[in-house]
This record gives sequence, C-alpha cells and structure tokens, in this order.
Amino acid sequence: MRPIDSEKRFFSLAILVLLVIFAISLIQNVIRYQEHASYNIWTSIIYLCISVLFFIPFMVLSVYVQKKIRLRSKKWYWIINIPLALFVLLVFYLLSGTMLYGLGYFDHFFDLAYARMYFGREALYHLLVLFGSALFVVHTKKKKPKIEVSKGRKVVTIPLDLIYWIEVDDHYLHFHTKTDTFIKRASLSNMAKTLDPDFIRIHRKYLVNRSKIVSMERKQREEFVILVSGKKLKVGQSFMPISW
Repeated sequence: MRPIDSEKRFFSLAILVLLVIFAISLIQNVIRYQEHASYNIWTSIIYLCISVLFFIPFMVLSVYVQKKIRLRSKKWYWIINIPLALFVLLVFYLLSGTMLYGLGYFDHFFDLAYARMYFGREALYHLLVLFGSALFVVHTKKKKPKIEVSKGRKVVTIPLDLIYWIEVDDHYLHFHTKTDTFIKRASLSNMAKTLDPDFIRIHRKYLVNRSKIVSMERKQREEFVILVSGKKLKVGQSFMPISW
C-alpha cells in the first residue's frame, strides 16, 4: 500500500470514529432532554459539530506536524508528542469554546461547565485520535526514494538515503556515499528543490542529507556541519544559520 493510500485510509477511519462519537452523543442528548419543552435537536447538533467534529482539521494538522517531528527527531518523537497533544487539546478547547460563546451557548467567555464536560469526555476521544495518528506516522512505511546517477559509463539507480552530500562541479553534481561517488548532469538549485526537505542547502556548492548530520561546529565566524562519516563541510555565509 502506498503512503498516500494509507494516509487516506487513516483519515477516513479517524473521521468515522468522530462521526460515531457524534452520533452516540446526539442520541444520548435526545434521550436525556427530549421531554423538556424548550429542547431543540438542532441545538445539540450544532453543539456537537463544534465540540466533536470541529476537531477534524486539528487532527489533519497534527499528522502534518507529527511527520515533521518524526523526520527531524525519531529519538524524541514520543516525548515531544505528549506536550504537542496537550497543546492541541487546549487550543481546540479555547477555539471551540469561543465559537460556542459567540453562538450564545454560554453566558461567559470561559464556561466551567463546558470545561468539565470537554476535559471529562470529548478530550479523551480526541486524545485517542491523536495517539492513533502518532502510531500511524510511526508505522507508515515510506517507500525509499531513488535517483538515477552515473558511475563511469554505467547508469545506476541508488536510494537517496545512501547519499551523504551532493557537490556541484561545473555542470555536474557529485553524489557522495559512504564508500563511493556518482555523478549526474544537473543544477544544484533544481536538485535542492527536488530533494527538499530531506536535503538541505548549506553552501553554493553543497547539498547535505539531513539524516547524515550529527552536529554543528563553529569557529570564529565560520560554521561547519559534521556528518556521520566524520566529513566536515563549511556552511556558506549566505546560508547561515541553518536548521537541521
């Protein structure tokens, strides 16, 4: 299954879960308040759309952020996800509460009854969705991208994750791996756009694989990146500072 297909499948499942929660909550509200003369089912529908279904765009944005975190820091992925989830829930609570207040559901901007209800029930559902998205990001198998390069007169295709850095030489690019070097006739600027965000431009001559950077080093006004192979590459003045 391709990553795009699995992502669509996850979003469909997560939205279905939220719709089921919406339906169950609506049925509970109807049973609980149907005997009240002033009760209107549309009041519950609008309320639940905001307090439950409005979380869908937050879920989509969270998956995007989780992917970025996974790409940049696999080691701290779960630790970072804990405060991220709490932050998302808090922001959602404030925005949904503001919308409900604006629609006249509450008499005060901060409604304690809504806070008790949301963090007592809906927040748990949303937290489970965020946890599911975090698991999805971890277990999604991303097909390793490859690139066609040359070695002498032989044209070969190699995985991009084998490349440590790319160096421009006139009209050609040199692709450096741990043990070998390949070439390709191409522009470094175009290659930087193609390989973004996995590769980062650090110099007018260099494009570096983010996953191969282990540290940064600064000497007076000069900055260097250190690769896992021990190779040290200078960062160009116009590219400082870099974020990896």
